[in-house]
Amino acid sequence: MKNSLQNYPELLSDLKSLLGKAKNQAYKAVDNIRVQTYWQIGERIVREELQNKEKADYGEYLLRNLAVDLEFSKSNLHNMVLFYKTYPIVQAVPRQLSWTHIVSLLYVHNKEEREFYEQQIIENVWSSRQLDQEIKTSLYQRISKKGGLVVKKRLLPLRPIEPEQIFKDSY
Repeated sequence: MKNSLQNYPELLSDLKSLLGKAKNQAYKAVDNIRVQTYWQIGERIVREELQNKEKADYGEYLLRNLAVDLEFSKSNLHNMVLFYKTYPIVQAVPRQLSWTHIVSLLYVHNKEEREFYEQQIIENVWSSRQLDQEIKTSLYQRISKKGGLVVKKRLLPLRPIEPEQIFKDSY
């Protein structure tokens, strides 16, 4: 029996690795579906607002009621509308961007700057916290002043995502 358990630690490590990769892939798939769904919700709300644009405060009324009936926060619905308006073609949204990345990028109004941060997220595998920090510290402006150098390395080490954190947001 002792001989048969000799490779057990290696087997256990391999299986844990497989499970971790599968959970990460599942998270990315779910988040990608969420991004697409939120874009569609934003698009549908904008269409409804346009059909009723002559009614004063219709958009505000619409978001307030939808928030209650769909059990979303009004600010989240506002972000979905802004998402559609900022990215009118959903296929143009890089698949590597999570919903939390997108929410941060929605408030970067300069398109060139937003595209810079999108590139950095993809190339450096930034978390949404990392993105927020780089936006807050004006990375784009600092790089632009230095002659447009592009950051190619990870600025901060990445922390592994715990499986419990992946599915904490009830969708």
